[in-house]
Amino acid sequence: MSAADADLCVALTPREPGGHEVALFGWLADARRLGLLRTTVIAPTPALAEACRAAGLETDAGGAAPAGRPQRRDLLRRLSLWPRHKPLLLAPGVLHADAWLLAAAAWQRRPLWVYVPMAHTAAAMGYRAARLRDSLLAPWLRAVDAWITIDEQQAALLAGTWGLSVPVHVLPNVARLASPAPLPETVSADGRLRLAFVGRFDLHQKGLDWLAQTLQSDPAWGAHHRWRFQGRGAGELALLELASALGPGIVTVHGHAPIEQALAASDVLILPSRYEGLPLVALEATACGRAVVASREANLGAILPAASLFDFGDAAGLRRALDGLRAPVARAAAVAHARKRLAAAQPEQCYRTALLGLARALRSGAGAAC
Repeated sequence: MSAADADLCVALTPREPGGHEVALFGWLADARRLGLLRTTVIAPTPALAEACRAAGLETDAGGAAPAGRPQRRDLLRRLSLWPRHKPLLLAPGVLHADAWLLAAAAWQRRPLWVYVPMAHTAAAMGYRAARLRDSLLAPWLRAVDAWITIDEQQAALLAGTWGLSVPVHVLPNVARLASPAPLPETVSADGRLRLAFVGRFDLHQKGLDWLAQTLQSDPAWGAHHRWRFQGRGAGELALLELASALGPGIVTVHGHAPIEQALAASDVLILPSRYEGLPLVALEATACGRAVVASREANLGAILPAASLFDFGDAAGLRRALDGLRAPVARAAAVAHARKRLAAAQPEQCYRTALLGLARALRSGAGAAC
């Protein structure tokens, strides 16, 4: 799609698509399918371009960066071709990721929007030199014309913690407008509870470094559980080393694939995160009929039963949560609880309404809140 035909240019900066990128691609595709918004996406890595195409989105025709040319310079070159009167949407994942692009776009005085599912401070995310990072970032955040996030908690962080007064659109995560059919319950051949982690292998944010240390600290974790890690990212080598250290049949590591593939071979989805927005993977697991165990920091307290939550770093709490889901009837009850909570919030109705208002604001170039 040419710049003349598109309403919005989306610039991606993560190297790998995670759950929040999948949610972004989902609502962009829904807006396109419903005739609300025409979008072109700058996807600087093959993995991101592949994910865009799978969602039915058109990517920028500029092609990959020439050999030896820094990706950053190529991204700026491609952005320079986008008309300056049309809105540009940055999608960094977290506020502090690739802040150079935010600064560059603000410097060019473009109509600037940011889609950010996690609006935490550097201190909350465990960055080094956190206060310095926050103080350097704050002025550029105030140059943004409007924001898009996934729930009221993140919107409150933008307004309260960062002191932003411009419009914030809340576009809730949903598993999809058409939910998948529940997967049939399967039985573990050896009686062990089968756990699945699905998503980006980010050791720090996802808590995989802590989980790996926990599994290695006590042989009982391998005696009573099987662990499946499915996805891709920088932490893959550490997970492969964990699988080797624990021996065959305890931990397996798989590449990026549809979530249904992991859930079909598992009893419970696990999210041991240090911080999250609202994890789409948990909503997808619930739609597929799989129970979820998560840290309280994963922002799922409004959905999951209290017994399925544990404090990050609390190995005993994790063990209690998993032990409570060993029986199929307990897992079915946990799924029913989560579905009831989700249904009460009417997520699809809220999503459709928010998407319509957001598309109108983007097309008009106004930032007025939905």
